[in-house]
Amino acid sequence: MKTLIITNNPKVNIEFSNNSIKEEIDFRPDAGQEDILKASRDLIHLGARLVMHPMMGRIKPHETPYKSVFLEVPDEPCELDTESLIIIEDSISETEKYLNNTFMKKYDDSLLPDLQYIDLLLLKTGMEEYRR
Repeated sequence: MKTLIITNNPKVNIEFSNNSIKEEIDFRPDAGQEDILKASRDLIHLGARLVMHPMMGRIKPHETPYKSVFLEVPDEPCELDTESLIIIEDSISETEKYLNNTFMKKYDDSLLPDLQYIDLLLLKTGMEEYRR
């Protein structure tokens, strides 16, 4: 079993690419939040399991362009983790609801590093909890 981070956040990519941490990174710089969640869902259908809730931190999808999902991925396809599937499907639905029904912000370039840092911090907090 390996751990995998799927992200569109450049700061997460840099942090984990330049680190000796054992997590693999799937960096998708052009992906939207829905794309990250759907890629995670596809892996869950093959037996991956969410390690942390993808909507943790109470950051709403229209408040940031970044999303990072932390998964345990089996070496071979295995039984579906229904709890992870329910959570990821709810997260996709919630994200679509916010993105389709809320005014989309255009982020000032000066704000993007702060939003990247928040996503990174939430991810690291979840990872620390996982390691305990």
